[in-house]
Amino acid sequence: MDISIEHLIPTSHSVIEFLMINSFYSLLLAVIVILLKLVYPKLPKSIEYGFWCVVLLRLILPNDLSFDYALINIIKSLFITSNSPELFTSQILSNIFNHDSANLKLNNTLFYGWLLIVCFISARYLSLRINLIKMLNRSHPVVEYWPVRCANRWRLSFWIKHRVIIIAADKFLSPFTFSFVNPVIFIPRKILETKNEPLIESIIAHEMAHIKRQDSLWLALQNVIQILYFFNPLVWLVVRQLSSLRESLCDDMVLSVDKVKPEDYGNSLLQVLRFNISGDNHSLLPAKFLGHKNQIKNRISAIGNYTLSQHHPYLRICLVLTFALFLLPISDNKQADSKQLTNKEKSYKIDTSPFPKSVKDDIKLPTVERSNRD
Repeated sequence: MDISIEHLIPTSHSVIEFLMINSFYSLLLAVIVILLKLVYPKLPKSIEYGFWCVVLLRLILPNDLSFDYALINIIKSLFITSNSPELFTSQILSNIFNHDSANLKLNNTLFYGWLLIVCFISARYLSLRINLIKMLNRSHPVVEYWPVRCANRWRLSFWIKHRVIIIAADKFLSPFTFSFVNPVIFIPRKILETKNEPLIESIIAHEMAHIKRQDSLWLALQNVIQILYFFNPLVWLVVRQLSSLRESLCDDMVLSVDKVKPEDYGNSLLQVLRFNISGDNHSLLPAKFLGHKNQIKNRISAIGNYTLSQHHPYLRICLVLTFALFLLPISDNKQADSKQLTNKEKSYKIDTSPFPKSVKDDIKLPTVERSNRD
């Protein structure tokens, strides 16, 4: 029992250190994104969405991730000399979590508290997923000609290769997409019974945009990060920003096809709201057609002011990748520092020897001469 506890204490220390250091690095990246947004308010939504995704990904990457071309190492090579004070580094942050007995005891307590809450949230998340799957299994596929034809038309418009099934039930939930392997679109039967073709087509088109963007896959990763970093308010703010941008990007995808009029698409949002099935945009639930109620006004305004513009997807992807490659490995390169530290340790051991230099130079280790046996 004592051996297991001794092994667990360093583990708890490492977990708390990992969470705290990555939270700090993620905060630095978030500040950079906010500054970029202030400098360039008209930053394209797709680029801003990619930047915020990088901020969230920083939380699950190794906290000592470093490359020579990272921005922090470039700054260090240009401005930091041997006599200059060090920048914030993983070593400095790690020193905060030193291995003295009091700190280890505190980290151990924090670890058990964190683990308990993570298990509770995970159980709640799995319960929601299981109940949702049960509800979907009780739902019935939509076989009416027009909704199926509309779904196939939008599937071809977005170049979605795999089949997408539309299901309906009497549950009063907002329309959503579930699964990224075999995606299904849930639409409440109450909406289908209205026979309102512009409304139904807007819903199907929006959910097809989610499927094309593989948003369900990202939402699964996002939920895991939220569970692990439940204590970090930055995570919840970033998730809220991502949710807003995600819905807006799907709106732009639908309107860019030019098959739905902006006024019909905007009215469809208001009609779904009138059905009183919107609810809050909980991150532990799948993507919803409306999103948070506070986002409706901004979405309606953006839809009303939408103008078809020329897109440069490859350029935007390159900008996001450049941001990630230069800023994601925010830890500085520790190889050179570790070599210098090793040399310092060796010289420190020699310099603190109790023998004078003349004695150390004359000391020779005894050698054993081997004799050849006959």
